[in-house]
Amino acid sequence: MLFYTAEFGAFLVLLVAVFAVIRGNGGRKAALLVASYVFYMWWNPAFITLIMLSTAVDYFVGRRLDIVEDPKRRRALLVASIAANLGILGFFKYAGFFHANALWALRALGHEPSSVALNIVLPVGVSFYTFQSMSYTIDVYRRRLPATRSALDFALFVSFFPQLVAGPIVRAADFLPQLRGPVRVAVDRRSVMLFLRGLTKKVIIADNLAPFADAVFDAPEGWPSAVIWVAAVCFYVQIYCDFSGYSDMAIALASLFGFTLPANFAHPYFATNPTAFWRRWHISLSGWLRDYLYIPLGGSRQGALMTARNLMLTMLLGGLWHGASWNFVLWGAMHGVGLVAWRAIEPLCASVGARVGRVARVTAAAASWVAFQYWVLLTWLVFRVADPTLLRIALRKFIFPDLQFGLSGLGLGNMAFFSTLVIIAAFAVLHLASWRLRGLDEWVARAPLALACAVCVLLGVSLYYLWPNGQAAFIYFQF
Repeated sequence: MLFYTAEFGAFLVLLVAVFAVIRGNGGRKAALLVASYVFYMWWNPAFITLIMLSTAVDYFVGRRLDIVEDPKRRRALLVASIAANLGILGFFKYAGFFHANALWALRALGHEPSSVALNIVLPVGVSFYTFQSMSYTIDVYRRRLPATRSALDFALFVSFFPQLVAGPIVRAADFLPQLRGPVRVAVDRRSVMLFLRGLTKKVIIADNLAPFADAVFDAPEGWPSAVIWVAAVCFYVQIYCDFSGYSDMAIALASLFGFTLPANFAHPYFATNPTAFWRRWHISLSGWLRDYLYIPLGGSRQGALMTARNLMLTMLLGGLWHGASWNFVLWGAMHGVGLVAWRAIEPLCASVGARVGRVARVTAAAASWVAFQYWVLLTWLVFRVADPTLLRIALRKFIFPDLQFGLSGLGLGNMAFFSTLVIIAAFAVLHLASWRLRGLDEWVARAPLALACAVCVLLGVSLYYLWPNGQAAFIYFQF
């Protein structure tokens, strides 16, 4: 059930109507929980059992961790929680991957095993809700959070529908206290504008760029370097608008029911180095990996070599979190190398920057932005093209341009190519304006009512004329 479909509109209207009838907090939380389960079951009803299993295990473990004092028993309880969540994630997401690679290794050794193909359906959002639920038991184990006594509150925390299938990944310490206050429907101009911003990113920009990127990367051998570059920029814009658009709509929908979700993006394409990028991109995941993987591994407390190891392990596992494919592992490794390299040269850059003039610093910052965004483009190309053979072709044409700029006879279609470039240019202008104004939606929300209404009308007309044919699921639904 996508946020911008008629089915979701009917679902939301019905839920608001139920809230109008039910007055008590307990009843409204129960209604939200039922609605969240219905929302999830829209894709595949059978998989609701996985969420219920994860919820039941972690609720029970959390309650026991609050009572048990013996360190060994507490560790055993934590291991049980982590094993249950990673077991669900590992089987449904990675069993087919490891099975296929085991067969490849056996064949490379000269064996020809007889096996049955594993056709495991990936539950939508499994990477998100398992990480979310698992973080709760880790925090209770660390005594940073008391276990909740309310099974209803915990179940709603795990399955709250706006962010259930693609984040942001919410911490229990941030969400559970909100359930102590009144649960109510609250519409404000800021939330409306935030939802429209997300809808515009997804429908007008991401979904209209997707066909071009798909056509090129499905067969990169047939295109010159210039087209590969345009397609790489298309995906660079598409994945940001697709994912941040979902986050915007999720945060806006949560606020409709009185809940605050954490921001997930902060203009990452203005980052000039890897550290800044990961503080701005998928903030809830990068924060999760920092707090529950990087720091427990030792963080930066054990010297430069161990810090590099911890960064690489964190980013390799972060890449694998995105999908059971070697291109995601390579993508994570590339970002790990970038973080390690930046950590090594950052003190030198800071030292040199302190001794030069303003013009030199501005020039260096601009050069750093260009170089780093080239690196981001390269990593997104690795992220997008899963097939190793096609990836090698695309990388070769991206890194070593063939200088073929004649595009006639390639089957691009003049209007399609032109409209793709227009959408990319429009994104660049709007993204820059949003960065300068600290959010276009915030600026419109503070503007006079007449101006806000005019913007809404303009967006409505744009959505009407630029709405693409067919419905495209959000990219991060597959993770």
